[in-house]
Amino acid sequence: MKARLKNSRGRTRIGLSIVVAGALALGLAACSGGGSSTSGLSGSTLKMYTWIGGKADRQQWSDYIAGGKHADPKLSVSFSGPPINDYYTKLPTVMRSSSSPCLVTFQNGRVNSYVQGLEPLDDLAKKNKVDLSAYSSAMLEQLSVDGKLYALPFNAGPNVIFYNKKLFKEAGITDPANNWTVDDFIAAAKATTKNGVYGFAIGQGSTPISTFMAADGHPYADKNGAKLDDPNFRDALQLLVDLSNKYKVAKPLEAAAGGTFPDIDAFSTGQAAMELEGLWDLQHEQQTLGKDNVGIAVVPSKSGTSKGFISGSGFGITKTCGDKQKAFEAIEAMTSKSALEFVTKSQASVPARLDALDAWSANAGSPAFTAVIKQMTGDATPSPVPSNQAQLDTLLTQYEVNAFSGKNSVPEVLQQVKSGLGQ
Repeated sequence: MKARLKNSRGRTRIGLSIVVAGALALGLAACSGGGSSTSGLSGSTLKMYTWIGGKADRQQWSDYIAGGKHADPKLSVSFSGPPINDYYTKLPTVMRSSSSPCLVTFQNGRVNSYVQGLEPLDDLAKKNKVDLSAYSSAMLEQLSVDGKLYALPFNAGPNVIFYNKKLFKEAGITDPANNWTVDDFIAAAKATTKNGVYGFAIGQGSTPISTFMAADGHPYADKNGAKLDDPNFRDALQLLVDLSNKYKVAKPLEAAAGGTFPDIDAFSTGQAAMELEGLWDLQHEQQTLGKDNVGIAVVPSKSGTSKGFISGSGFGITKTCGDKQKAFEAIEAMTSKSALEFVTKSQASVPARLDALDAWSANAGSPAFTAVIKQMTGDATPSPVPSNQAQLDTLLTQYEVNAFSGKNSVPEVLQQVKSGLGQ
């Protein structure tokens, strides 16, 4: 799917950030009504509003519903919605309409801006005796606001390093170990930078910064927003700039063309030996470069003990839903161990439940992949998603190119971003 946001489970890039920012302006104050007894249902069928960009998305939601039926044969859920680039724009209006759904979905933990229209799930989880410890703790924290849980996670998309095995072999580089360090990573990038190929492709916005920070256990944000004054934030951006300007192993970032992802393109076309990306992109890269030619590795850390950065998705319940108990039973079923084990047979996404990872591992068919994913999901650095995440990505993408061009230093760039955010 070259038309970008290739896969709805993919990380939120700048194009989506802009539409999310537009959605926030619509407000959610009117979403807090109680709803009628039939609101969000069609007969006994729960209505779910989600992103649908094509066949792959329809198959994804069909799989989760079918998986949920394994856990609860009475489950009945229908779904509808626009493509992902329109989803967050329309969501506020849909949530406060007279025909609002019972269920909604969120990617990358982005519930913060919509909590006024969402039902907290803690009491429902307790009432239904749901063992939340079975889910990724990092995902639960990411889907919570002010200590309240607003969505049950169904997948946990850890960011990893994709690497081109053929280019590594040609450079005499062994596959990365799960305890490799930033120095090891730079050495591999140097060895594979030749013949017009860069060792690494740098992505735009906050994703690479937050992921490198998380690898050493440093969250990129707290309840007050992005930690732009944190030295670890500065160091992560400086590392990216150094990969280009100091080590000459990456192409410098340039002004972004709307909707384009040069890092994915560079890796997919063999012009870069490595990229940092969410696991959602695995199938695309395998189809492009060959299944046996794409390896995945943990994100390198300074210490050699890498922690994961997870950007997964979850099911939430609207405040207007006429039967919140029925709605909770549905999302409990669709995120159950048996449901996620069913889903892993056809979906590449990593389940958000730790007890379903073995099923994913069996379907992934690679012990090496299994070890990477278990490390990235089992030991992840929890980080909240700032309510101004969209604006953060917009400003970072706008100003970070100045650090690569030498126009501004990294501290100056971060100050520009900070000023833009009004911090």
